[in-house]
Amino acid sequence: MDVNLIARVCETYAYHGQLGLRQFNLSHCAMVVDSANPNVWSSNKAYAVAASGPDEVELLFSELSAAFQHADYHHFIIDPLTPTLFEAELVVRGFVELEATLQMVRTNPAKLALRPDLEILPVQTQSDWALLLQLVLADHAEGARTRGALSNTVSVGIVAGYRAKAPSCQFFLGYQDAQVVACGSGTVCDNGMGMVEDLFSLPAHRGRGIASSIIEHCVAHCGELGAKDFLIGSHVSAPPKKLYRRLGFQPVCVTREYFRKYR
Repeated sequence: MDVNLIARVCETYAYHGQLGLRQFNLSHCAMVVDSANPNVWSSNKAYAVAASGPDEVELLFSELSAAFQHADYHHFIIDPLTPTLFEAELVVRGFVELEATLQMVRTNPAKLALRPDLEILPVQTQSDWALLLQLVLADHAEGARTRGALSNTVSVGIVAGYRAKAPSCQFFLGYQDAQVVACGSGTVCDNGMGMVEDLFSLPAHRGRGIASSIIEHCVAHCGELGAKDFLIGSHVSAPPKKLYRRLGFQPVCVTREYFRKYR
């Protein structure tokens, strides 16, 4: 596998994850924090870990404890560039591995053969954001993508994070018969790679090509902004990875998450 491609995937994944959040660097990792929403794990995490020896690991954790005072947990993103010693250290310290994410890349541009009965529009107005929230609430109540149902408070915090990512991250809504049925987003990283994320379709509207149309629309959006290759992720146990492969995305690497509560 192309090491440069893996590095670009890691950069893009980190870029998307830090948009709209308070960012700062510790001695051997980077962090993002959303003090207003400490219960949103994806907005409060450490990543880009470079600690490769016992002393560096101890320094990282001492700094992290101060940085994570607003939360009762530590949350790490581990990618293929993370020193293996550090991942092993997380296991020793009692961190639990959450479900891994398969990262997939496509190099061909969008094929905009969209369903004629599907209208895809950008999220721009307050009403649009309210409709997106309703989809996110339905997604989190179903719990298939979130490893169980999430509370409405967490869902509201996640959408607040989405709003903070805009306009760098453009969200879209899919409509059928004037009813919102699906969503997705497209972002272009500083390194030029596009990323498709935040995909969801209401259960009654699955299996009809709606998700494919949203993905192609997001790829087209990123392509218009100059992206030549495109990243998408799927939890390793989730069915969408098979759809992504049919759409031309190829597996590149796996990223992992580790989590531990302290109080």
